[in-house]
Amino acid sequence: MLTQHTEKLIATVLIISILEACSGENKANAPGQIAAVVNGEEISIYQLEDTLHQAGLISDEKGKQAIPQLLTRLIDQSLIMQQAKADKLEREPNVMTAMENAKKQILTEAWLQRKMQSVKKPSAQEIEDFYNTHPELFEKRKIFQLKEFFIESSAASSLKIDQLIGNTVDISTLEQNLETHKIPFNVNMATITAEQLPMERLPLLSTLPNGHFIKVPSENGVLIQGVLSAKESPIEKTKAASFIEAALYNQARKKDTYAAIKQLHDTAKIEYLGEFAKLFQTEGKEKQETQAPQIKQP
Repeated sequence: MLTQHTEKLIATVLIISILEACSGENKANAPGQIAAVVNGEEISIYQLEDTLHQAGLISDEKGKQAIPQLLTRLIDQSLIMQQAKADKLEREPNVMTAMENAKKQILTEAWLQRKMQSVKKPSAQEIEDFYNTHPELFEKRKIFQLKEFFIESSAASSLKIDQLIGNTVDISTLEQNLETHKIPFNVNMATITAEQLPMERLPLLSTLPNGHFIKVPSENGVLIQGVLSAKESPIEKTKAASFIEAALYNQARKKDTYAAIKQLHDTAKIEYLGEFAKLFQTEGKEKQETQAPQIKQP
């Protein structure tokens, strides 16, 4: 697999070669680093290279076909930008706000990207260990046919709902009991693979007999997930390795991102004002934190 740096290098060489080939008799007079000049504003081959790379076009044939269209797009953009500046659009409040937000987003992503350069890819042993400790994702992976009920908190007292659920074993009987007690609920039928389920829920559903269900409490009510059927669909270790590597690498990046942001919070002086002071006072005047994201399963 080509690295991003290699792809961009190929794209740059490709553009230079195409521009040189297209220059013909005027080759001697063509500036080596400029693709076009629009009202005195230059468009460099490196801008064109970025556009080519973003479009995912690095092969010779596709690159040759795309160059005129992409260069025209850059010229159009340059013309619009020049006219927008002439109309003083950058002074309008909404445009200024959007530009400032875009700048913050770019700087944020650039800083995090730099911080994450030290994150190492998982070792072969770590990949092996993950495979062995999560058979429900790989060796014993299943595709589930689920019947789901969602009961809103306002549908009935939580005690009554808990009693009905606690005294019922199978999903069909629970549905009948809810209807008998006139407790409203929403029904959903779903086909879900093992990796689409939350990690904390997967082991429970993997061991459930057909027709049985689990209860998942939430702030807005209760989710019931019943297994109608489960068909095994294992993933071989060699095929799973790339998925595991990506999952563990992303987990490490997210963990380091969380740690880096937390460190910034811990060393910063943050003062909440007005209603926001009251809001954060309910949290024990602790600094706002972002929970470490869970690993995204392959």
